Order: sequence, then C-alpha cells, then structure tokens
Amino acid sequence: MAEEARQRSDNEWQGSPLQMWSGMDPYGIAEIALQFDTGDEEVLKPRMRDEFGAYELVQAATYLDSLSHQLRVNRK
Repeated sequence: MAEEARQRSDNEWQGSPLQMWSGMDPYGIAEIALQFDTGDEEVLKPRMRDEFGAYELVQAATYLDSLSHQLRVNRK
C-alpha cells in the first residue's frame, strides 16, 4: 500500500483514505481535486470554511463513492 500513496514535494497527495497512516494529516484539507481520463477536472471546496471539517469530508466521501459506482456502471 505504501507504494500507492505518493506524496509530491508540492504537497499534492494521491492515494486512498485508508492510507492516511502514511503521514497525511486529515486536518487542513482545503480542496479535493478529481481528474478524469477525459481531461475533465472537478474541484470540491468547503462552502462554510476555508478547510474541510469532519462532516464535509464524510459527505465528500459519499459523493466520491456514488461517483465511482456510476463510473463502474457506465464502463460496462
């Protein structure tokens, strides 16, 4: 799993939430950027604060789960 979690020098992290043990602090997340194979990009930002809180992260995870399910269904 450690190979999958890559952290760049410009503080951009790629991996899954299960890899948080690798040193990423869940506090201070200001945006979640999604890049698709088509070149499209979607950026999720918190509406009320500068950083995501626990509730917003749970909601973002729910959105990402439904999005990934939809992409799997469309792929078939």
